[in-house]
Amino acid sequence: MTVLGPRGLAPLTMLIWLSCSCATFADGLLDGRVFTGMIGPADNPDLADSLHFDDGHFWSDICTRCGFVPGDYTAETTEKGIVFRGRLESDSRGRFDYEGLVKDDGTIQVSIRWEKTRWYWTTRREIAFHGTDAERTQPQTLNHVRLKMSSVDPGANPLCARF
Repeated sequence: MTVLGPRGLAPLTMLIWLSCSCATFADGLLDGRVFTGMIGPADNPDLADSLHFDDGHFWSDICTRCGFVPGDYTAETTEKGIVFRGRLESDSRGRFDYEGLVKDDGTIQVSIRWEKTRWYWTTRREIAFHGTDAERTQPQTLNHVRLKMSSVDPGANPLCARF
C-alpha cells in the first residue's frame, strides 16, 4: 500500500484542479439574458423569435405561444464560449432539444432537434436559432411567462401548425 506524502499530494491536487478547470458548469449561467434572432428550418431560419433565460430555465417566445413549457437548462463555460443544453416540451406538439453556443461577442447559434412521437410514427426535424444578445430588451421572468401561458390557446395560432 502506497501512502502519499506531502510531495505526492501536490501533483494529485494539481491534476484534479486541471481536470476540473477546463469547463465551468453552472446552472443559471445565462439567467437574465435575452437573445433575438431567427428560428426555423436548420438551413433557413425564417421566423423572428426571442430566447429567454431566467431562474435556471429557458424558453422561446414562439414555442411558449405554441404550448411548449419553459424547460431547465444547463450551461458551461468553455474556450469557445458558453455552451448550453435544454429541452422544451409540449403535451400535444412533442419536444425540442436545444444545444447552443453563446460567443463572447454576444452571438448565439443553436441547433434544435424537434421530435413528436405518435402511435404510428415519429416525426423529427432539425431546426436552428441564430441571434444576438438583446441587451436593451427587458428580460421576462419565468413566473411572468408561466402566467401568460395559462391564457394561451396554441390551436388558435396558425403559426403553431408548423409543429
